[in-house]
Amino acid sequence: MFFANRVDEKVLVLGEGPVDNAYDPSMVTSLKGYNTAGKEIPVTIIKHEKNISIVPPEGLGTTVTSFDYGYWTKDKDGKTVHKPITEVPGAIKSTHAVKYDIQYWDAAAKPVQFTEIPIQIVPSVNPLTLKKGDTYEIQVLKDGKPFADAPLIKDVINDLTGESKTDENGKATVEVTANGLNVVGVEVAYPTQNKGEQNKYFSALSFIIYPEE
Repeated sequence: MFFANRVDEKVLVLGEGPVDNAYDPSMVTSLKGYNTAGKEIPVTIIKHEKNISIVPPEGLGTTVTSFDYGYWTKDKDGKTVHKPITEVPGAIKSTHAVKYDIQYWDAAAKPVQFTEIPIQIVPSVNPLTLKKGDTYEIQVLKDGKPFADAPLIKDVINDLTGESKTDENGKATVEVTANGLNVVGVEVAYPTQNKGEQNKYFSALSFIIYPEE
């Protein structure tokens, strides 16, 4: 999940690799904007039929978004339905998908830890100060602590299956891979008390590099 330029709008995109998915705007459970000094500022949200977009206010530094994609359960016939496992007789397995995103909009914003989301990627520098081919260090945090061996996707847009892991301090070195949209992600799943059910969390760091003219 990340913001991207779509038909002259800043659209919150639900997607991985080359695929984008429609979603109900109500699935966006929280969207906060912060200015370059780290102070929360209002962000105008426009709800469309199949997604949302925002109107970035002046001085927007970062946005922090939480998204609940709901439950996806495979029934006894192998069909996937949008219901919890407790509501599907003979269900085989179920996933509750929750997604987070921290997007950088202004190069003057200082990288910080946000308390709103439990799993997040914190860059060592604002990635908007970099250019294609540059490398930088990130740290993955879980509940405010370093997430060792976190499963990391360094390029969600162009290399979705290229997974690696963070070190014992939750750190890794990543590259600015594109003049354009860059998305780094971490995805992890944990079983719930219900047999066959898991909570799957995907958390992204996203930013758009505009090449020099």
